Amino acid sequence: MPWHRAPADALVGRIICGSYRVIQRLGSGGTGDVYLAERTGARLTERLALKVLRAEHAAFPDVVARFEREAEAAARVRHPSVLRVERPERDGEIRCFAMELLVGLDLADTLASARALTPSRAVRIALEASSGLHAAHLAGVIHRDVKPENLFLVHARDGREVVRVLDFGLAYVTEQNPGLPVPPTAGRPPAAGATQSFGTLEYLAPELIRGAQPSPGSDVYALGTVLYEMLAGRTPFSGPAPTLLLQHQREPLPPLHRFHPGLLISRDLDAVARKALLKDPGTRFSSMAAFHAALLETPEALEDPTRSAAARTGVTPFPGPPGRRATTPSTCTPAASGGLVNASDATGSRKTDP
Repeated sequence: MPWHRAPADALVGRIICGSYRVIQRLGSGGTGDVYLAERTGARLTERLALKVLRAEHAAFPDVVARFEREAEAAARVRHPSVLRVERPERDGEIRCFAMELLVGLDLADTLASARALTPSRAVRIALEASSGLHAAHLAGVIHRDVKPENLFLVHARDGREVVRVLDFGLAYVTEQNPGLPVPPTAGRPPAAGATQSFGTLEYLAPELIRGAQPSPGSDVYALGTVLYEMLAGRTPFSGPAPTLLLQHQREPLPPLHRFHPGLLISRDLDAVARKALLKDPGTRFSSMAAFHAALLETPEALEDPTRSAAARTGVTPFPGPPGRRATTPSTCTPAASGGLVNASDATGSRKTDP
């Protein structure tokens, strides 16, 4: 059967690219299917995840470029908080790349069930993600699509929860480290609803909307939005695309307590979250390393996660119905000083939304 007509399960049992025995299909994304595979020919059998571009997309150069860019960009980065990915390979019409096999949930699924996390867990996740993203920036790679779906929470064998940054499909490669295909839309402002080429609008930095080049600062803004979402239970801005584009550029940042009235965080953490989301990149954290260092100085970074049941689960009690996230979670493979304050005390006395 021609490859472009073959069902996704047709690869199961086959050896492709000379060394990968496909065992079963684990899931699928927008352009590719992910399989459990074994690398053959080695002394020890190695199980890994294998991402294969779906046959119907092989005729579209922009889709192929994104698929290859995801692998090439991620393969440049070697860091414990970045998914280990190998360079893309080709076997006739089949395009694929191997990657580390993960067990756990992505942050989006976690937030779908928990809505908000305890501040100490949110800070730990942001610390690990910022460390991995800083390594990517040092390698000349700007992620451009930092969001909960692309932060995977791995269930380690020793019981720890560790973070992996995923999906470099929209990565932008700086001039200091050329060689990867750059998205043709880089440096141009997005049209309303054009999320595929510019990342996800809820996490999009204001300068990117105005047409600036992607930079470490734009990833800082995106991760700052993720931190805000982990604490407040939702992103600071939401709505249709035109509204979101305006809000990122002009709307003041809503205080965290507006969406989570019972949230207790330190003034230090509140200040870090607000600085990461400043609209002027010149006043935001200058690098992911600076963001990471500021998070380390917060009391939440020093808290003992075993102090309470809520801390052990990493879920903070949250009143009211869930926000925009409503998916069913599922398993996937691929305070020292300062005290605690209500976020309303640190950000002003705005009226809480009903």
